[in-house]
Amino acid sequence: MNFFVIDSPVMKFLGRVGDIIALNLIFVVTSLPVFTIGTALSALYTVAMKLGRGSDPAIIREYLKAYKRNFKTATICWLFMAAVAILLFVDFRLIGVFQGMTYIMLRLLLAMVLGLWGLVFLYLFPYIARFENTVLHSMKNALFLSVAHIPYTLVLLGIEIGLFIITLFTSRTFVVGTIAWTFVGFAAMAYVQSFLLCRVFSKYE
Repeated sequence: MNFFVIDSPVMKFLGRVGDIIALNLIFVVTSLPVFTIGTALSALYTVAMKLGRGSDPAIIREYLKAYKRNFKTATICWLFMAAVAILLFVDFRLIGVFQGMTYIMLRLLLAMVLGLWGLVFLYLFPYIARFENTVLHSMKNALFLSVAHIPYTLVLLGIEIGLFIITLFTSRTFVVGTIAWTFVGFAAMAYVQSFLLCRVFSKYE
């Protein structure tokens, strides 16, 4: 019967799982308009980092509060990052008309830009969730953090890339992964990452 005591490890674990599921579902719903994905990500990491620090926030209320607070900055950042990603995709397709050394140089240049884009994106929305700043300074500081904390950056990237590779590994893992991402995946990933992000951000608070 000790398993059902409110303060038991089992009940705390089940409560945390419930928090993550609730957080994931509201994130998915608020991301559906697409242009709100950036705001949803910032709200997701706001709540995930509070959970990572051991708090027990009211999930829906804290999420909506962060969603409203970060809407302008996060939306502008998301639209800019999405536009750059689309341009990079188009450029990668267009350089196919070149050959030889020109093609290699252009591909390397675009790969470098894509790498910078990935580094900024990795920290950008968690940064917006944690600090108030302008759009330009948020992007600059996201890039700075990714370079200044290479070990953390590699682990954060490894978590994201590893989960997506597993999801796309086979048709079966894709189906199972899609269900998992819908109900728990995004919030679970943000929760795991939050332990590292909190350690990085604590140096600048």
